[in-house]
Amino acid sequence: MKRKSFPPGEQSATQVPLAPADNGNGNSLPHHLNRTVRLALPVMLSRAGMVVMLTVDTMIVGHLAFAKQQQLAALGAAIIPVGVLQTAAIGLLIGIIVRTAQLEGAGRPQACGEVWRLGLMLGLLLGGMYTLLFAYGPAILELLGQPPEVAEGGGAVLRIFGWGMPGMLVFIACAHFLEGINRPVPPMLLMLVGNILNAILAYGLGTGAFGLPASGVMGVALATTIVRWGLGIGGVLLVLLTIDRHRYGITLRHVEGWSGLVALLRLGIPLAAAIGLETACFNMIVNMSGWLGLVSLATMHATVNYTSFVYMLTIGVATAAAVRVGNAVGSGDWRAAQRAGWIAVGLAGALMLIAGLLTVLFAEEAAAILTDDPDVLAMLVPVLAGVVSFLVVVDAVQGVLMGALRGCADTLIPTIIYGVSFWIIGVPAGYWWGYHHGLGPNALTWSLLAALAAASAALAWRFQHLTRQKAR
Repeated sequence: MKRKSFPPGEQSATQVPLAPADNGNGNSLPHHLNRTVRLALPVMLSRAGMVVMLTVDTMIVGHLAFAKQQQLAALGAAIIPVGVLQTAAIGLLIGIIVRTAQLEGAGRPQACGEVWRLGLMLGLLLGGMYTLLFAYGPAILELLGQPPEVAEGGGAVLRIFGWGMPGMLVFIACAHFLEGINRPVPPMLLMLVGNILNAILAYGLGTGAFGLPASGVMGVALATTIVRWGLGIGGVLLVLLTIDRHRYGITLRHVEGWSGLVALLRLGIPLAAAIGLETACFNMIVNMSGWLGLVSLATMHATVNYTSFVYMLTIGVATAAAVRVGNAVGSGDWRAAQRAGWIAVGLAGALMLIAGLLTVLFAEEAAAILTDDPDVLAMLVPVLAGVVSFLVVVDAVQGVLMGALRGCADTLIPTIIYGVSFWIIGVPAGYWWGYHHGLGPNALTWSLLAALAAASAALAWRFQHLTRQKAR
């Protein structure tokens, strides 16, 4: 067998380690299930916290005493580009999880510090670029075809969100590093504190409580931006103060060359592209709803916000799948990688079946949490009960399969699968049914379900084929 040498910061996924941290020898169902749940639960809560922050913002704006439809539409329009670009950045930074998990599994923990430093640099760079881009918020929303009144209000909100992007991406880089070395609890606790502070500050600045000025949606966005910077600073402190610096090579000095960054980007760019394609599809569907009027836009924003919140429960399992599969791949045990991936898929599917049933039973209560506008509620309740209850199950399966493939460092084929599923199936179906025929949010959500079902089937085939082939 030919051997290949690797520059600093790189390693063959199949190279046999000297001292693996978790080589997957415990290949039983209880072993994999226990390890997956222990990692997934705190990651799940941490990721849910990211969406809870925007969900709380939506709840506050959706219950304002003045111009709630216009302000909810402005918030929804602003979140369209924020959601696409932030999620693409998260995808790029997911390379941190994969690299650290593989290095830990291969018995090279000191190399993990390099990955963290490069991730910090990447997060700050991307965040700064987003801040500059979002300064042109009204023009961006006009390009997306939003009505002038929505583009003006949503553009101002987008500009404020842009100020907080560097802080948020620095936090994500730190959280990904900690999760990759199986330390998910500290970022979870930090996110919990951040959500509590955001709820208090957003309520105060949005409604005028606690003696603060009543600034509506603008005040809510400012509160979230302040908290995001707090999360970024807190994330850096968590790594510096809670991790064994010698073991993981933790320092703020940049001592490595460009090869490590190239290796991280080589892994992260396809992941960013895949996640960006999915998120762009979701947000394009929301954008189409805006072409049908304020009520449709507010309804579709609330629908996707609810879906995203429920999906955060899956994100924990998907991240656990990436780490567990990455550990097994780092130690060269592809059978353990296959087993870990499918157990994670089963766990997520079972969890989301419960969530889907609860969505059917409590659709009215869930919708009422997001808004009390009667026109929006009339559209939102049947969409949640009739479509979203199925969508969350399929979304969970494809999300965890993608996480397992990330752990295998398999990026190109899954990206192609996402491109076909979301942009050859999802977006055209949404345009034809939802906008062209004027069927609105219900048809738009069905188009998302069709795209997710296609992605799930293709990703399942890819994971099974890849791991079976490597295990031979």
